[in-house]
Amino acid sequence: MICRTSEETKSERLFRNRIKPHLKAKKPRTLPASPRQRAASGEIVVLPVSDVTHLFNHEAMLAVSHAIEDLAADIGEGELVSTFQHVNHFVPQRERYLNLAKRLHAVRVWAEGEPPTGTASIDFIPIFHPELARYWVVLFDSEDIHAVLFCKQANGCCESPKKVFSGFYSFNPFLVRCIRRRFSLLACGMDGVVSHFERHFSPRMPDPLEDIDSLLAPA
Repeated sequence: MICRTSEETKSERLFRNRIKPHLKAKKPRTLPASPRQRAASGEIVVLPVSDVTHLFNHEAMLAVSHAIEDLAADIGEGELVSTFQHVNHFVPQRERYLNLAKRLHAVRVWAEGEPPTGTASIDFIPIFHPELARYWVVLFDSEDIHAVLFCKQANGCCESPKKVFSGFYSFNPFLVRCIRRRFSLLACGMDGVVSHFERHFSPRMPDPLEDIDSLLAPA
């Protein structure tokens, strides 16, 4: 990245303030996706650098996701876009998202399955493309503050605590709005956009993946 905008710097500063309680409550662990970036298998990055592709375990994904959601609640305007793979994963966050819908201009949730009752204030969009179900995205876009967590599942595990995701988080307003625009196109039924996601936005998968479990195992 050549330079950072003032909006990007401000967004990151606010985000880092919001993620502190989530880092204390959980044990998020991340690793650089590229083996060349690993100094040693025991070196763990508590909070990865933004705009760099990393491997995230489930706790790290939740910590970054909740920090972006808290940031959105603080700002009190703008749009929040989240993917939940399946609506069953949304249910534990139901009240949290209903509160967000009261504060923001729009809250859009992508998930497979029928929306829960009593959530009319949230825009549910069905995931109709199987490849899209592998993405974990939490995006917040407002006039001045922007943030996105953009990851794709890197292993085939079906149990949430054991899932590993490869991706990044960013506060770049141009990237955030580019991804937000493509989700809007997907919501309109433009299936071809998925192939664009796969070509240009899918984080590079680490090769090989066999060592993921050992690297993310408790020290």
